Amino acid sequence: MKTLRHGLLLLLVCAAAPAALGWGDEGHRAIGAMADHLLAGTAAARHVHDLLGDESLSTASVWADAVKGRTNLTEEMLRFKADNPNHAVSHYTDIPFEEPRYRDDSIGAANVDVVHAIPACFLILQGKPEAQTIFTNVSPRVALRLLAHFIGDIHQPLHVGSGYLDKTKFVDPNGYAGHYESDLGANQLLFGGTNKLHFYWDITVVQTNMSLARAQTPLQYADYLLARPAPDWKTSGPLLNWDRVWADESLALSAKAHDVAVLDEDDSRLDWRTNQPRPQWHIKDLSPAYLLWSQKTAEEQMTKAGYRLAAALQALWPNTK
Repeated sequence: MKTLRHGLLLLLVCAAAPAALGWGDEGHRAIGAMADHLLAGTAAARHVHDLLGDESLSTASVWADAVKGRTNLTEEMLRFKADNPNHAVSHYTDIPFEEPRYRDDSIGAANVDVVHAIPACFLILQGKPEAQTIFTNVSPRVALRLLAHFIGDIHQPLHVGSGYLDKTKFVDPNGYAGHYESDLGANQLLFGGTNKLHFYWDITVVQTNMSLARAQTPLQYADYLLARPAPDWKTSGPLLNWDRVWADESLALSAKAHDVAVLDEDDSRLDWRTNQPRPQWHIKDLSPAYLLWSQKTAEEQMTKAGYRLAAALQALWPNTK
């Protein structure tokens, strides 16, 4: 059985395409579907319906990726893009994985990154858009869609932690005096030829888990996750600080996700924006142990994201007696 599972994992890794969209549509839809189920019959569910109508959280969760495209954009999407030209930066942050926690003054942090975007969405949904400076002219409906997506993103370890390398050695650029380049959340780490480590975590491991769960749709996978014992997902403290707790969890996991052997630096590719070399690094193929750990970790992180999305919305719109 172990041989069969390892074979399936390796087959899916090798079949992966080169582009990526955080957890992928399937992962985000499963997280949203979990929240839809957990919120059924609550005041929060009524508020969600008031904002989204017949659009579920599962459907809404992929809006933030769809708006990054160039085709099939609605007028609402076009207005959002025009008013928020840097919206793509809000899906991630690039904290060095050696750091113990997210810091606003760390290399890789930005005041519009996912750690700042989530509380901005909370404030818009609380009716306080003037209290945030991340988004311009964002309605509560769009803020809810963004929130459903960003809570998924912040639970993907490589959407929080990044590697910085001096040649083939990982370094923490905070205080480092030598030259270094970012792997952009492992988007520049390649294995098996052209497979990106970031894509593996975004897409491939989710598809692997769905296959092993015999789930053909995100809704079926959400049911599977909800039927399993829940991980330790509860978050204490003020709602506007929850995202920092989640970021620190993902940052710690990103260090393990970067536990790979870097073989060489490839400077042959030019950055299309600057026409300067854009380093990529080839890493040793992922071991069976790494594949199984990533499978377990991705499942736990997605499950936490589903429970936490529901809990955040219930904190925003609690039941009244």
